[in-house]
Amino acid sequence: MRKLRPTLRQLQVFEAIVRHGNFTRASEELFLTQPTVSMQVKKLADAMGLPLFEHVGRTVKPTEAGLELYDTCKRIFESLASL
Repeated sequence: MRKLRPTLRQLQVFEAIVRHGNFTRASEELFLTQPTVSMQVKKLADAMGLPLFEHVGRTVKPTEAGLELYDTCKRIFESLASL
């Protein structure tokens, strides 16, 4: 059985959602459709094996695992920016 691994694009999508608190605004920023954003987050959550968001009305909040992943994403993107 093939192990799922997160992609850089999935991490970009995830990071944008956390920053905006909203799938739609993240999709606009990344020039993606909202269903594509949702699909990428589902694949990322499947790869991580944990839920990454809780839905609160029309906004989303990261779970504890999501907050840890968000911190990791920020470090990854800062490292890539300094290359």
